[in-house]
Amino acid sequence: MEIFNRMKNRNYSQCCLFLWLIMGVSTISFAGIMAETTRLIFPEGATERSLMLANTNNYPVLVQTWIDNGDVNNTPEKTSAPFIVLPTVFKMGASEVKGIRIVFKNQPLPKDRESVFWLNLYEIPPTNNKASATDEAKLLVAMNTQMKIFYRPKNLTQKINTLQDNLQFTLMKDKDRLVLTCHNPTPYYASFSSLKLLSAGKVYKPDTKLDMMVSPFSTDQFVFSANDMPKGRTIDLEFMLITDTGLSQKGEKNPSSQASNLQACSHALNCAG
Repeated sequence: MEIFNRMKNRNYSQCCLFLWLIMGVSTISFAGIMAETTRLIFPEGATERSLMLANTNNYPVLVQTWIDNGDVNNTPEKTSAPFIVLPTVFKMGASEVKGIRIVFKNQPLPKDRESVFWLNLYEIPPTNNKASATDEAKLLVAMNTQMKIFYRPKNLTQKINTLQDNLQFTLMKDKDRLVLTCHNPTPYYASFSSLKLLSAGKVYKPDTKLDMMVSPFSTDQFVFSANDMPKGRTIDLEFMLITDTGLSQKGEKNPSSQASNLQACSHALNCAG
């Protein structure tokens, strides 16, 4: 596509598109503003970062930008993030490419771990007072795309490439469910694009969560429905971690590579059955 050819030296396979179902409408709407990456790393010491946006719509839009803590109910007037976006409001023509700047306000943030914030790209389509009933059925709606900004301090005690190996998993049975606990002892956010339990040739996926991300030095749980899981079989874990570039990196934990964790849980499941 020509719109991507104009955005040279960028990785466009990583796009942040949020899918929304519009109440009362049978069609699915996609956000038309596409960022060059799905996440932005803001290292300590940097004063600003730039980000290229592309309007993939075939019509112009008005874009409003702000940064907050991820609360979907936040508005630009209520935010208190340590970043500002310039410009805050601007127009983008059909298929236009435009750059924005994320500027750090030099506010104090934790030095021993990452901090995360959300960049909001709120796009408002044009209104057409002369639209026909057929046109109105297409329903051009305002859309909000969010992407994460990770503030990364200098001199963290661990390297980001050790995140996968340092994650710790335990598995417990709760009636007909399996509860996978992930402990993240690192100063980085662990963002999963997928988690799977594998047993007896079957794949089990966790209940849907808004964001499968485990904060630094913290623990989170993921619940799996497992009423049809065979008893007495080994349970392995397969996961995909999102890297700094927005790509997914595969990881696996099993009884042989994770001493006692899943092995012990597998035995507990067998006995509990």
